[in-house]
Amino acid sequence: MLRINSLFVKILGLTLSGILIASIILTFASTSISERLLLDQVVSNASTNLNFVKDDLSDYSDDIVNAILEINSSQEFKDYVTKPTVTELDHLNLVMKLGKYLTTYNQFLYPKNSHIIVSGMPNTAGRHYSSNAIKWDKVPKDIVERYMVVDGTIPNRILYNSSQDLFDNTVRYEHYIFATKPLLDSTSDKMYGYAVVIIDEMNIQRKYRQYVTKGTEISLISSAGIILSSSDKSTVSTKDLNLLMLAKKAQMASNGIISNTLNKETYISIYLPIYDAYLFEEIDQLTAFAPLYNIGNTIVKVVIIVLLISMLFVYWISRRITRPLYTLVDTMHKSKGSDLKQHHNDTKGSYETNVLSGAYNDLVHEIDHHVGNLILEQKLRRKADLTALQMQINPHFLYNTLSSIKYLARMQRNDQVDHTIDSLISMLQSTIGSTEDQVTIETEIETLKHYVYINQVRYGEHFKVNYQISDDCLQLSVPKLIVQPFVENAFFHGFAGLASGNINIFVIKQDNLLIIEIMDDGIGMIVSDNLETPKRQQLSGIGIRNVDDRIRLLFGGDYGVTIQSELGYGTAIKIILPVSS
Repeated sequence: MLRINSLFVKILGLTLSGILIASIILTFASTSISERLLLDQVVSNASTNLNFVKDDLSDYSDDIVNAILEINSSQEFKDYVTKPTVTELDHLNLVMKLGKYLTTYNQFLYPKNSHIIVSGMPNTAGRHYSSNAIKWDKVPKDIVERYMVVDGTIPNRILYNSSQDLFDNTVRYEHYIFATKPLLDSTSDKMYGYAVVIIDEMNIQRKYRQYVTKGTEISLISSAGIILSSSDKSTVSTKDLNLLMLAKKAQMASNGIISNTLNKETYISIYLPIYDAYLFEEIDQLTAFAPLYNIGNTIVKVVIIVLLISMLFVYWISRRITRPLYTLVDTMHKSKGSDLKQHHNDTKGSYETNVLSGAYNDLVHEIDHHVGNLILEQKLRRKADLTALQMQINPHFLYNTLSSIKYLARMQRNDQVDHTIDSLISMLQSTIGSTEDQVTIETEIETLKHYVYINQVRYGEHFKVNYQISDDCLQLSVPKLIVQPFVENAFFHGFAGLASGNINIFVIKQDNLLIIEIMDDGIGMIVSDNLETPKRQQLSGIGIRNVDDRIRLLFGGDYGVTIQSELGYGTAIKIILPVSS
């Protein structure tokens, strides 16, 4: 059975904890380092690609700028949108003049996948031109107010914008961007009209589409927050101020790059002054680096498998190392009291375990030797004590008994003489004639009855002894001479000054205990804590303390003699012994 504080569990726990911690650190470190290296590479490539896109967009913007500058410098466009006409012929001449101009400068006026609108101001002739052959006559009336006014004025520069509804009825592109510029008179700088170049948004997207990968998005967002172009088509022409804020924040950062480690997102931003917009790339690391994270998950699974295999290996090697020690511990655990067991040395055990086993066996051998000597010594001592006690029978008891026999002989009470002599002989045989230290309850009580009879012959039958002996106790063994000292003490001291008295002796068995009680109704006495009585109250040298010491020596501290006594009411003595047959 494994214990939580055992050496094996500690070795197993420490080893597995070390493997687990090392695996976690290595997995985390390898994943983090790989992620960092991959991110650095991806960001570096993305920055390079965005600069390529920037150059391409700049080149494309040059075409748009050249077209608008050509329109702004064209007298034919100015006349067409501003010069009043009186007759149809005048109008026809303006159209023919513009057509000739368009034929001559066609290559400069139409950037790829785009068309132009040139319109005069409402207070001029109000004409407009559209290169869109499908619906060339549809010109938004509020384009100037909505898309060309900045802070209350119309700046003389190209503005890029996007709308979902402005040219719905005229533009054939799914998404579009339009560039606007006011047309100014070269002499007065007065605005006489405006030019609009409407571009297919795909022209912009083609510049960066090849650089868009899974987990990345590229957008062109104006300084007003309008998304001019995006790899996410659903966001084109919408306004997103949060995205604009991120673009500005990234553009102001070092190298135009910021990272959000919490959300695992990286942003790259390049400002394009000619578009007044930000070329902005978002890298979602969780999506872009999904293969890396899958590798991380695979590494975790491998680590778990390695950990399980390591657990089995560590368990096996730990058990192999600690098994001899556990065997020694088990032997030591089972060796209790007098049952000390030798440990069988395991040749497969470690040097340290074998040394411990040898030391333990030597110790057990020494203990067995000393315990054997101690047991022998204790047996000899108990026999010597009992022999000494038997030899210390009070001579006065013998003198008085012989005097009583002499008196009975003179009185020719031969039967009592015979009975008294028989009782004395039986007493002497049980006390002096035998060196056994254990007798049955039946023998102990029989010897006690002889002693009582001798005393009743001398002092009369005014002092009675009553016996209540349980039948199941008669054959139980007890130390010799453990009841008689207390009865004699009652005869000679408990009834001092009294004409009569009673002594009651009870012997019963309760569970695994043998209980002997001697109770008298004498004068009582004062009992000290150590059970000592005055020397004059001892019986033939066998005092109360001697009996208690013998019992504790034989059976242990849980057994012995207890006395309860009260002056004027008598004494109760309880002897507690283990049941022994």
